[in-house]
Amino acid sequence: MALPQGTYETLDDIPAHVWKGLPNSMKLGPSAVNPNRIGVWASRLIPKGKRFGPFVGERKKRSQVTSNVYMWEVYFPASGWMCVDATDPMKGNWLRYVNWARSSQEQNLFPLEINRAIYYKVLRWKPRFKKNKNPHCCIIS
Repeated sequence: MALPQGTYETLDDIPAHVWKGLPNSMKLGPSAVNPNRIGVWASRLIPKGKRFGPFVGERKKRSQVTSNVYMWEVYFPASGWMCVDATDPMKGNWLRYVNWARSSQEQNLFPLEINRAIYYKVLRWKPRFKKNKNPHCCIIS
């Protein structure tokens, strides 16, 4: 499942609570993975092993989820497999904007399930240089 054809995100679509929760070392901007989406970028080096999270969203049954772009499946002993769905930006946090890497060479985060919650762990620093030579890290943008 993916975003509906022709759908794109803009910085103006990001709710205020997402901006407030964004760490100082991060910024949101156009994704390097998908030009129709927003991605997360680091403005300074993030140490290997650093964790971010938890991923926030609405808990739903898989049959209630319309897109897998903004969700994770988590096993809850009392309810079985459930999805944490952040398709609605009002129900997610800044981690909603972390996008999937297209290859293992591009991957610099690893998702972890800890106590029924999803966290991202930094695997390595992936510098990207813009025209002004300032390094920015694509957090799987």
